[in-house]
Amino acid sequence: MVTLNLFDVALSSNGDIDKFWQLMEERTELCHKALLYRHKRLEGTLSDVAPILWQDGAFARLEQHEPIDKLLHGGYSSISLGYAGLYECVKFIKNESHIGTKNGHDFGIEVMKFLNDKCEQWKKDDNIGYSIYGSPIE
Repeated sequence: MVTLNLFDVALSSNGDIDKFWQLMEERTELCHKALLYRHKRLEGTLSDVAPILWQDGAFARLEQHEPIDKLLHGGYSSISLGYAGLYECVKFIKNESHIGTKNGHDFGIEVMKFLNDKCEQWKKDDNIGYSIYGSPIE
């Protein structure tokens, strides 16, 4: 997982909504590059590195010395775009919570839809499963 700090994006935009969406675009693409780098590092890994996972059935039943590559594409596995600070992001940009207010709620949904749409586009482009994960970074 690579986590996007939404509050940092909001602060960096200085409350300018156009700048916010520009930064969201830039930073999600940076996250995408980092996720692809991690994913590519797994290519060529042999099932022998974790036989319980890759040979004995915890994740798959591959042969000894078999690369895990075929499991990295096509939806068998996924990599996650994490997010943190949705409340703080909405509060800074809209000056209200995303809970209990229409304006804040709608903006929070818009942010989450943006992240979801990014993952769907990457999944289509890369043939890799992407998911969104609320990062527990307390």
